[in-house]
Amino acid sequence: MINMNRLFRKIHKFTFAIIIVAGASYTANAQLVDIFSENDDRTFYGGLTAGGNFSTVDGDSYGGYKKAGWVVGGTVYAHLFSDFFVNIELLYTQKGSRGVVAKTSFYSGDFFERYWLDLNYVEIPVIFHCKIPAKWNMHLGAGASYARLLKSKEEIYTDQPVIINPDETRFNDEDINFVINYGVQIANRWFLNARYQRSVKTIRAFQNIPVWQGESKQFNDLFSLRLLYLIGN
Repeated sequence: MINMNRLFRKIHKFTFAIIIVAGASYTANAQLVDIFSENDDRTFYGGLTAGGNFSTVDGDSYGGYKKAGWVVGGTVYAHLFSDFFVNIELLYTQKGSRGVVAKTSFYSGDFFERYWLDLNYVEIPVIFHCKIPAKWNMHLGAGASYARLLKSKEEIYTDQPVIINPDETRFNDEDINFVINYGVQIANRWFLNARYQRSVKTIRAFQNIPVWQGESKQFNDLFSLRLLYLIGN
């Protein structure tokens, strides 16, 4: 069941990211070449993208978008009609979680429990976009992504030694996300994108979740800020 308060907090954070991206448009050159203009007869546009992810794992008992990672790759846009277009990307993306919790132990007194989780994926998002409004060179999009896990690493430091067996706590090979994207053209060929995405199914089976993380299903959850450069005239 969806926690509405948590959902509203995430919407507020995504809105804040959109405000940052929109604010950047005011510093852009007023004579931008509108890449997705109806006057441009091209159908396909290729480009490169790079930026940062701010990730958490919803359900791991820690919370907070404390894991920073890279996202890099290539993209292809296809102009469908009027102000509508679609893009597909091939990305290397770093997700995961970080946790710091103050605790008290009979053995060691007060201490900070620290948790590290790194999840590296190759990901293919497909997103449909609409320009809003055209004169501002902005676009809003939604879609889905399919990811394959390349590598995972999980560690915890607590009052007692904990050995994590990756075979017993393994993550699913696949991760499917819904995606919301907001972009603005800030210079000729250059765009700034804000993105929110979340897994639609748990990223590891219930029996693989470590006992200290409770009994909740776990989902990748992240915000992303990226630069996009489209190649061509």
